Amino acid sequence: MRLTLQNHIVCADYGQVHLDARVVGQIINYTAETWQPDRPKKERECNIEQGKIAEEITEQFIRQYYSQELSLKTYDEIRNDDFKKHAPFDFLLWKTGTVNIAFIEEAIRQDIARTPNKFVKLSNVTRRLCRTLGVKIVEVKSTNIRNDLKVESDFTGDYDNVKSVQKLLETIRRKDDVFCYPKLKRRESDPGYCLDDYCREVQERFSEFDGCKGENLRRRVIAWECENQCCDIFVRVYLDRPAKKGFVIGWMQKEELLDDTVQFKRMRQKNKSELALYFAKNLGETKGIDCLAQAFGKPKQRVYANPYTPTNFYHKTDDCKFIRRVLKEELLIFDSEEAAIQNGRFINRCRECFSKDG
Repeated sequence: MRLTLQNHIVCADYGQVHLDARVVGQIINYTAETWQPDRPKKERECNIEQGKIAEEITEQFIRQYYSQELSLKTYDEIRNDDFKKHAPFDFLLWKTGTVNIAFIEEAIRQDIARTPNKFVKLSNVTRRLCRTLGVKIVEVKSTNIRNDLKVESDFTGDYDNVKSVQKLLETIRRKDDVFCYPKLKRRESDPGYCLDDYCREVQERFSEFDGCKGENLRRRVIAWECENQCCDIFVRVYLDRPAKKGFVIGWMQKEELLDDTVQFKRMRQKNKSELALYFAKNLGETKGIDCLAQAFGKPKQRVYANPYTPTNFYHKTDDCKFIRRVLKEELLIFDSEEAAIQNGRFINRCRECFSKDG
């Protein structure tokens, strides 16, 4: 596999990627087709191979060029289910030399063993262990380069033409999304179904949203989605299978994806998962994979404020003793300290709750 980097996008000439036929067969035979149960076996096999190739390109780039900064371990290297259950993520990522992930591996295997069905779910204990040790959970989302993208960019199929390829990649970044699926439901047949409808369904199911309305309800549901999202990082890879070309377009952390500007959308491809719902942002907002180490910088953190206070403090947690008596649905939520300060009213950290973690 030949890997190059152009304008922060990994370009892969992957040739003959070795895919274990037994593994692909196991996945086809034992895991359910999430969106369309009636898909032909050949199409399912093609989709599985596409995903595996995308993972291989991403993993090879990190291991080949960033091994001194970043280390990774794939879910396939950890799993103990003989590929009979759905994988909840693709690989773990951490800063090289900072952690021994043996405890995390064992926790994941226990989660797999405890799963009563085909859909493995990482426990809160496992996810908390990853956060504590500074390990990111990564999902690689692959897409075949559609013909409409080639037509719009006037791409003729000549991958040796650098300018032509660049125009194709710019079109992909402008037209397509980085995304994740909602926790409560992933499908909806009503064509008019929107984010407000979804938020109301969440509210009906969970008492913590009682009394919330409008924008406050949307903010709280999105924050809840972020907290419950298994993966920390989403990587987007586009493939042209006949040409054996692949492109790692970009990546985004869940906190950046699931904020107040996230869109609630449906799958755009006709005859493919058209009932699917997802949270999305434009690919143009993603970072290049060569900047992946930035994921281990200081993350932005939601902060809270009391709308009735005469003071100008914002708080690290909604359980701080100074705002504990305020109803949860009445608290002001900001996506970061910067957002709170830009509000103009809340400009200082609460010394009580921020001092606890330094």
